[in-house]
Amino acid sequence: MQHVGSRHLDVGVGSGFYLANTQFAPATQLTLMDLNQHSLNAAALRSRREVKCIRHNIMQSLPLPKSAVFDSISMFYLLHCLPGTFAEKETAIVHLKEHLTQSGTLYGATILGDGVGHNWFGQKLMRIYNRKGIFGNKEDSPDMLNTILKRHFGNVEIRVVGTVALFIAREPNQTVNNEGKSAKP
Repeated sequence: MQHVGSRHLDVGVGSGFYLANTQFAPATQLTLMDLNQHSLNAAALRSRREVKCIRHNIMQSLPLPKSAVFDSISMFYLLHCLPGTFAEKETAIVHLKEHLTQSGTLYGATILGDGVGHNWFGQKLMRIYNRKGIFGNKEDSPDMLNTILKRHFGNVEIRVVGTVALFIAREPNQTVNNEGKSAKP
């Protein structure tokens, strides 16, 4: 993948599908993070390489020293599973940004909410999944994603394909906190 750096963190690993289908350089240091230990185990096995696994809730500060930084961080199909609005999910972006190098890239994909024209079946699934708490994306829109990412990154690209937003964020602004205010030096 074009965005993978030499120190890469994959957050919300799921089954490890994206890891298994990514071309990593032999020297890439790979770290996996997920709340579910079974997902971490499956993804680590599927990656077919040595990995470091961290079981963690991304809505809390990462259990890493400030010196632990990554050149790239991926989060595929995670944001729509987090509870709350994009404004509340911004906390996850802040936690990740704190461990991204200045030249690093945060990228991924998320399923958008009601405003993007889900088909009949998609609407039904969205209602069920949001009601059960599996998804938390009823009001997630490309504009809100763009607003939040631009608050924390100097270079943001979002492309909507069907009902999914693909995003790339570069040039992390290390002086903005999750309320969009400048942090004290």
